[in-house]
Amino acid sequence: MAAMIASTGPSRRRMPGTVALLLILPSAFFVVVAQAEPILKIRTTEFTRFNEAVEFQSSTSYNARGMAPLYEITNHVIDLFVDEKPIPDGYITIEEGSIKVGPNVTDNNWGPLLKQYWAILLVAALCIIMIAIMPIMGLCLCCCRCFGGCGGRSQPFDKKHDTCRRAILGFLLICSSSALVFGVVVAFVTNSYMQHGVENITTSARHGVHDTRLYLQTTSSHIDHLLNRNYQELNNDLKQMLNDASDHIIKRLEEESKADKLTTLHEFVGKLPVIRQNLEKMKQLTSELRITASQLNDGLRGVKRELLTSLNKCGTPDCIKVMDDYKIGRLNVNGIDYNSLPDLSQIIESVKQLTDSSLGSAIEDGVNQMKQLKATLSQTVVENIPKVQDASNKTGIAIRDVSNMLTSRLNSVADTLGNNSYRHLDTADDYIEQYSIYRYYAGLGISSVLLLILICLVFGLLCGICGKRPDGYGDDCCNKGAGGRFLIFAVAIIFLTFSVILAVALASFLVGSLARRAACDSLRNPADDQIVDYLDQFIDLNRLYAELRGQAERSRTKLQVSERMEEIHIGEVIVACQQNESIYKVLKLHNFVDIRTINQFPEQYGIERALKLLQDSIQIKQVTILTQQATDDILALKQSKLNDFDVDKFTDNLTYNITEYNLNEIADKLRDVANRVAPEMNEIKVNLKNQALHLSSYQTNLVDPMIASTNELIKLSTTLDTSLKFGEQSFANAIDMFLKQIREAEDYINTNGKIFVQNITTELVTGFSNQVYAYINLVMDSTQNDIGLCGPMYTVYESVIVASCNRIVDPFNGFWAGVVWCLLLFLPSIIFGVKQSTLYQKSDPYPGPMVESEYLYDAYTERDNIPLASGPKNKRRKKQDRRRESRDRRDIYYEEGSPSHSRDPRYNDMAPKNWDGAPPRYQNPPMAPPAAEYERPPPYYYPGAPSEHE
Repeated sequence: MAAMIASTGPSRRRMPGTVALLLILPSAFFVVVAQAEPILKIRTTEFTRFNEAVEFQSSTSYNARGMAPLYEITNHVIDLFVDEKPIPDGYITIEEGSIKVGPNVTDNNWGPLLKQYWAILLVAALCIIMIAIMPIMGLCLCCCRCFGGCGGRSQPFDKKHDTCRRAILGFLLICSSSALVFGVVVAFVTNSYMQHGVENITTSARHGVHDTRLYLQTTSSHIDHLLNRNYQELNNDLKQMLNDASDHIIKRLEEESKADKLTTLHEFVGKLPVIRQNLEKMKQLTSELRITASQLNDGLRGVKRELLTSLNKCGTPDCIKVMDDYKIGRLNVNGIDYNSLPDLSQIIESVKQLTDSSLGSAIEDGVNQMKQLKATLSQTVVENIPKVQDASNKTGIAIRDVSNMLTSRLNSVADTLGNNSYRHLDTADDYIEQYSIYRYYAGLGISSVLLLILICLVFGLLCGICGKRPDGYGDDCCNKGAGGRFLIFAVAIIFLTFSVILAVALASFLVGSLARRAACDSLRNPADDQIVDYLDQFIDLNRLYAELRGQAERSRTKLQVSERMEEIHIGEVIVACQQNESIYKVLKLHNFVDIRTINQFPEQYGIERALKLLQDSIQIKQVTILTQQATDDILALKQSKLNDFDVDKFTDNLTYNITEYNLNEIADKLRDVANRVAPEMNEIKVNLKNQALHLSSYQTNLVDPMIASTNELIKLSTTLDTSLKFGEQSFANAIDMFLKQIREAEDYINTNGKIFVQNITTELVTGFSNQVYAYINLVMDSTQNDIGLCGPMYTVYESVIVASCNRIVDPFNGFWAGVVWCLLLFLPSIIFGVKQSTLYQKSDPYPGPMVESEYLYDAYTERDNIPLASGPKNKRRKKQDRRRESRDRRDIYYEEGSPSHSRDPRYNDMAPKNWDGAPPRYQNPPMAPPAAEYERPPPYYYPGAPSEHE
């Protein structure tokens, strides 16, 4: 335990030092914080923000109206033929703004180019071959059919599987025709959309020009607002700060040193005559209250005596009630002793002595010392204000020159753009109105040809499927034969127009692919596009920037150029504009107008030198605020009779209720009682009314003036007490406090005043400089990040892409896609149509296997020997044929082929009634054996119908 105590002994001895350190550290911390706080509360300039509402007209909205999938497909098809890098290296070089052939061209090395575009060349070669051979194929088909081949002349009845062939070919034609509907609709719709896009391209361009001009004008207004209006706001605040500098310095010095108490004491001494007047007024009011109270007491005693006598004689309940309710026996001045109010004569005399003494002049000397100090500081500041303002004005003029230069250039570009663009757009409108209609009609003609072919195919299918067979006996207009003719007509139109339409489609494909890849894709992805790179090399913005940079260096503008030139490229400009960067960053204007050099303006135009001169010129000298005479006079003021003034003697002894009851109220009650007294007591009645009149007179002439005097006396005493004590317990304490603080203020000014004033001046100069640099930082930040945000220009750029690519190029590519789709479907449609038309021309159904095998002659050819049909090759085949033909099919055959579709029993002879030029048919007699067992007779000569001989 002893060891523990011994070990803790030194620790305990260190405890007081540790505690003291812990107590000192917080106070030291607060001192540091207090010193770190600014002495002056310099108001930061609040710059008005540029907020101009602008409505742009350009729009990127687009509605493909159902064609978006087609446009996507055509774009994918073009991507299959065109590479992302459309021109291989070595074929084009751009030097000094001119396009030259590359080394591959001079070396006649076309391998890489052919390798890249072999697919397009193959398609072009196939199309050219098709363009050449399609008319030849059509001519061959026409000649073949004219000589009876290729379905031009065939058997009049169906073969065994023709019904199946007819159904299959009809189904295939239906499929191809249905697919053709899509191509025809696409051709018509895209041709109309394309014409609409062409007609409205100049409207979009006008909107783009309008928005560009509006953007430039808004940017110019923003620059003017920032460099002119905001600087004027700063300059006005700086001038106000300089004008108030001396007042701020003196005010803060007085507040810090508490020298303002001298001013308060000087004001109090200056009010001593007023205090004397108030005291004399209070003395007068006190004397008047005493006299009036004595008069009121005498009068109330007489009234009380008369009322008690009359009321007792009256004896009625009303009289007794009045006497009890208003305590007539105690009617007096409510027990107030006005003689106890203090006499103010000695205090008034003391104030008079202070007023006549040198107290006022002694304190005024100290006040004059402070005024002289303030005047010296004011004079120093005033002498340096013009220098600072002159430097500030020079800086403002330089900034205004920069603003005028930039705004004039932007306005010039906007005016030039408007003056030149609208004229060319009007010319474009004239050309579009004059010539675009021909392209529209050409597309409409191609679409109409496709529609005509589709209509022929559709009518051919409708007649072929729904119509009857052609039999020559009053044929319907829409029988199968008419369907076959429609199909042949469609095939003929295809052969006649195929080459022309294919040539147009090939040219459209090449032009559309070129426009889409060279223009649309490049505009949509300009960052790493080869075409944009070639365009960038051709225009060479860096050469233009080098010229502008040289002009800026030679012109010695207010803003200098950057240390090194940063290259600019078109793709980077478009991407930066898409990210809504400012025009300063987008165009890299720092290459010839470096806004960061504005940071040198305060030093360049002497603001910092003027502020440093102001800071060095402000000094403070020793002052003597209170002389010994002034101190003695203040101590005499402390010991004066003013210290004996006690406001409680007035507030405690005075009251607003001079009498216990209002005398007018008692008088009114007495009159009421007198009116109800019996007539035989007329003397009492008169006496009561007389006393009521006395009470009313006392209330008006004595009580009311006493109340007013009491009110004024209490107010004067309370005000005087507040003026004398200054928030202290007594007047003496207040004077001691004033004297102490004024002495401390004098010591502070003479000891620390110089350092304090220098600190204030340094803070003032620093605040002034910070305001200037805050504005400069605002200019740099706004220029780099806020002025001329390029989002609206990218919207204009996108609207141009939409107007040209989405509304013209995409429908153009959709048009040739629809036409090519139709041409591809025409190839199988030709085959299906020719074959189906042959089947539709047959007038008779399938007659059976024996008739088919034995029908080896032609009724219109001159043959002498036609072999008879041979029987079945074997017995098994014969038995199967007999079972299959157990029912006589010739009845169905003849009934279907006849005009009436019924057999008249009167005409069951071997010859028909009217042949109409057709060969005779074999009739089945009524008693003839079944058709399966019928043996055809040998051929005979039929001379023809009688009408033919006539």
